[in-house]
Amino acid sequence: MLRCDSAYPMRRRIFAMKQAAMSDDAIVNRIVREEGVVALSSPPAGSIGGLITWTMPAVALLIGFLIYSFYVRRNRKQPEPLSSFDRAVIDRFQDQIDRELDDSPRPGPPK
Repeated sequence: MLRCDSAYPMRRRIFAMKQAAMSDDAIVNRIVREEGVVALSSPPAGSIGGLITWTMPAVALLIGFLIYSFYVRRNRKQPEPLSSFDRAVIDRFQDQIDRELDDSPRPGPPK
C-alpha cells in the first residue's frame, strides 16, 4: 500500500493514535475492534475463521485438480487407427526416419 490513495485515511488515524502515545498492540486491537478482522493483512491463525482462510486456497486447488483429473480421465479418447493414407505416408518416409535417427548423436556421458 505504498502509493495507495485509500491508505491515507488509515495512515492518518494510525499517526494520530501514535501521537496519543498508544502502543502498537493497542492500535491494532482498536482497529480490529472497529473494522473487524478484515483490517488485518493476514487473519489470525488461532481462530476457526483464520484457519479456514489459511487452508481454503489449498483445498480449492486440490478440489480443482481432482475435478480436472476426473474430467480428463472420463473424456480421454483412444487413439484412432491410422488410415491407409497415413500408413502409406509413414511407410514412404520410414527409411529416411531410420537413417536420420541412426545419424543423430546419442545422448550420453560427455567424453
